Amino acid sequence: MLSKRLITGPILILVLLVLVALDEQLIAPSGDDAAAIPRGGVLLVLCMLVSIPACLELAAVARGTGRRSAPLLLIVAVWSLLLTMWSQSTSGTLPGVTMLVVAATWWAALVVHARGQRTSGVLAAAAVTTAPVVYLGMLGFYLLLRQDVSAWWIAAVVLITKSCDIGAYFTGMTIGKHRLIPWLSPGKTVEGLAGGVLCAVLVSIAATSWLGAEGFREVSTGTAMLLGVLLALGGQAGDLTMSLMKRDATQKDSGSVLPGMGGVMDVLDSPLLAAPIAWLVLSTC
Repeated sequence: MLSKRLITGPILILVLLVLVALDEQLIAPSGDDAAAIPRGGVLLVLCMLVSIPACLELAAVARGTGRRSAPLLLIVAVWSLLLTMWSQSTSGTLPGVTMLVVAATWWAALVVHARGQRTSGVLAAAAVTTAPVVYLGMLGFYLLLRQDVSAWWIAAVVLITKSCDIGAYFTGMTIGKHRLIPWLSPGKTVEGLAGGVLCAVLVSIAATSWLGAEGFREVSTGTAMLLGVLLALGGQAGDLTMSLMKRDATQKDSGSVLPGMGGVMDVLDSPLLAAPIAWLVLSTC
């Protein structure tokens, strides 16, 4: 398992870095109309592509709990929300439009699940279809953040968040004794969490120092430390959220598309909750 992770992990990081470099290089430095592509366009495509298997995996988790969902509607709704957040990121109408997308998804889900004159379980099915739209829609915060910062900051946020997972894993394996939440995630320990947070803080300081030195935006050491702590805790909360859903569906992994890691949601769970945190911190500092 670990050997497969050590192969799959670097490949995913390399893909992310290549796409971030493309998103950074294919726009004009000033971000004006001379840009080859709109700002954040590559990241938008990445988010949309990643959301496809993520939607299918969440639909499978819903089936595992005995509830119906509408995978195709879910994909269309998530794409609509991502496109909305990307295109309206500089507009004051953003909150209203995003709520409109969520509301439209809710009503569409009611219609889809009630077809054939069925009423039993329609409310639960509509909720199961709509909730993942809000969940996966948090990817849109990376698109919002991209309007304010370099694409390299997006890579930094993901790497800081994931560094907590790595630090927590190895610290827990080495000195972990006290279970964090044994009924939900037996493998997580208090020592592992502490090691993960420390690792995220160190990576955050290193990443923000490099980004500041390269002119991609400078933040203070204190902000870098705060960002590391918040992303670490947010990422762990995201991981536990997915664990909760998988346990409800009696599944170990969300899928099997990524060797050694499971499904797309098993990788995406921590960066999802880290996205709004990063946006709140970096867009205001």
